[in-house]
Parts: sequence; structure tokens; C-alpha cells
Amino acid sequence: MNERRAVWIDLRCMPQQRGLWPDARPHCDIARVTQIAEVSSAIAAHRPHFVGIEYDYPDRSRLTAVPMVRREFPALPVLMFTEYHTEALAVWAFRCRVWDYRVMPVTAETLARLIGILTSAITGPMARHEWLDTELPPDLRAPAGHLRKPLTASPRTSAAVAWISEHYAQPCPIKVAAELCHLSESEFSRAFRREQGLSFCSFLLQYRVARARDFLAEPGSSVSQVAYAVGFNDLSYFGRVFRRFVGVPATQYQRMRSP
Repeated sequence: MNERRAVWIDLRCMPQQRGLWPDARPHCDIARVTQIAEVSSAIAAHRPHFVGIEYDYPDRSRLTAVPMVRREFPALPVLMFTEYHTEALAVWAFRCRVWDYRVMPVTAETLARLIGILTSAITGPMARHEWLDTELPPDLRAPAGHLRKPLTASPRTSAAVAWISEHYAQPCPIKVAAELCHLSESEFSRAFRREQGLSFCSFLLQYRVARARDFLAEPGSSVSQVAYAVGFNDLSYFGRVFRRFVGVPATQYQRMRSP
């Protein structure tokens, strides 16, 4: 059994796409959680050496996981990974005292090196505090990933994605998204599909369904309330879309997630 242990908090909005956490499994024993409410109990049970937090397009509610872990478990180092990146987000992360902040894509080799460096520091002679002062090798420091957006990110449409994360519950016309990116609607549509891998409308639907899944897992929520909360005005349409993306009706999904 691998002696390195980690709790991996997978808070991606698009969980059907492959995340980074499988690349960490060969290097440590991982307990993966997908809900912020599960984090504290997972850490208490798994007793990890570090915590990984993975985002694709973080919003305010998901970002609360970072300060929560740092507040409740200050001795645990946090690795934060995100696909959507701004310098403001990076500065915020370091103010929360994450050990390292990485903009995806992150190669399996880089991830293995980060885990090796971090766990070596943690299990060293001054295991409780040594990781705080551990320096990364020069090739793993900025600008390799800390404050620089990789070429494979979304330089033309990132503003639209950030806008969706804050306004998904409201009407999100493509015209407004295109204007935010300083593109015509046709240029925006082509750029969005190229950078995000699907159309703007499909992305918006999947994002709303991802948020609906979060809300349905909360005690006391109702399907109709959730549907309206994530931007659907037609309950039957919400039901069809939810089943198409999740594979089961919303009511069944809610029962499956109930404690």
C-alpha cells in the first residue's frame, strides 16, 4: 500500500471530462471527494499528507473549499489546480496560503515531481513545519505555471466562461458573451467551440446541470426550486436536459445523493 496519502477535492463543473486526479493515484493513496460537505470527514478518516483541490471553472461557492481546509487543517499543505486562471485568482490562492498553485494542463511528470517534493518535506525530520519553507526547483517555479496562462488555455473566451460562472441563473444571451470577449457573434461561436470543445449553448446547459447536481445534494432542496435556481424556467425541459447529461432523472439523482 502506498505510504503517501492525499485527499483530492474534485470540484470541477464538468466531471464527465477527465480530471487531473487520476494521474496522482500512482503516487499516493487517494481519497477523492466531490462535495465540500464531505471534506472534513474525509480528512479525518484518511489522515492525508496533503490535500489536492482541482477546479476547471471555479466560482465563489466552490472556492470556499480552499480557506476552509486551511482554516480547519492548518498543518496540511494544499495543492490547487485550475483550468480557468487570472492573476487575481492566483494572488487570492497564495493569500490563502496554498503550497502551490498550478494552471492546467499539468503533465503527469510535473504532478509526480510536486507530490514527491512535498511528501519528502512532510515526512522529513521536521515533518510538521518543513513543508512551509520548501522551495521548488527552478523549472517548477513561475512563469512555468503560476501566473502565466498556458497556450492551451482559453485566451479569447475566458471572459465568457467567468461571466457564466457568476450569471448562469440568469438569461445568458450569446450576444452579451461575445461582447465581453470583444468578438462578433460568429467569431465568438467559432472561438468558443475551438477553445472549450463544445458550443456556447451546450457549455451553458452543462454548467447549469453541474450546479443543479450540487444543489440537489443539499438537504431540503426540491427539484423545482433547483431548476429555477440554475436558470431553467421550464421544469419539464430541465428534466429532459438533466436526464440527458446525468443519465437519471433529477428526482432519482436526489435520492441517490441523500444521506
